[in-house]
Amino acid sequence: MKLTIAFAVLAYSGDTQGKLMFQQQPMKMAAAEALCHTEQPAAFSVFAYGDVSRPNCETVKSLDVPNVLSFLATGSFSSKVEGVQDLIPRYQAKYGTNYPNDPALGALAGKPVDYVPFLPITYWGFRLMIGFGALAALAALGALWLVRRGRFPKGRWFPRAAVLAIATPYLANSFVWIFTEMGRQPWLFAPNPTGVDGVWLYTAQAVSPGVTTGEALTSVIALTTVYAVLAVIEILLMVRYIRAGVAGALPDEDEPADDVLTFAY
Repeated sequence: MKLTIAFAVLAYSGDTQGKLMFQQQPMKMAAAEALCHTEQPAAFSVFAYGDVSRPNCETVKSLDVPNVLSFLATGSFSSKVEGVQDLIPRYQAKYGTNYPNDPALGALAGKPVDYVPFLPITYWGFRLMIGFGALAALAALGALWLVRRGRFPKGRWFPRAAVLAIATPYLANSFVWIFTEMGRQPWLFAPNPTGVDGVWLYTAQAVSPGVTTGEALTSVIALTTVYAVLAVIEILLMVRYIRAGVAGALPDEDEPADDVLTFAY
């Protein structure tokens, strides 16, 4: 029940943020759909096959739901959503065609700015975050229906499915961040057309001066190792509690479960 309610709140929050994203980062919305050209009304692509990377996205075949992207972007089923190719000249006119001729930018100094994010990651990342979130909600609704009135499904498939469902919120959250960061490129701080004008920062400008490749690689390896160790510990703890069952996770005060980790808060 709690997961179902949480998903409903999340869906409302995500829809609100999506409309704000369309106002402030229209290129990210276009990249999320691999929408090459402006459409009015714009359809939502559920699934696509073919090369969604620019410039071949014109040849992509997809399963579309009419008018839904317009609603996701503005709340109206008949509104216009600008495409990638139509947004490029608008970005160039407002923010310039080239990076500043600053030596700190290295090889990118004075070079043309590519305002289009990497479309395969933004397109599939957007769908995977929605897909795994929807799976989590469906799993919660299914479990709520199956165990109603104290019933419990027979067989091993239900507990196995319930265990697998644990991963879906984590996967959805991961793809949310991948889409958020990759869809914002080439910006670290994207310009806000509805806020203070002229305030932005390219990702290339945020690179710390003097940091060597070895230092950057060491940081990535160290952080990845720490998170990997934490992930292994969390999985081991989850497996231990799952094997212990309900009695192990919530033991009676007079009959503590044997061989189960307990924590004091």
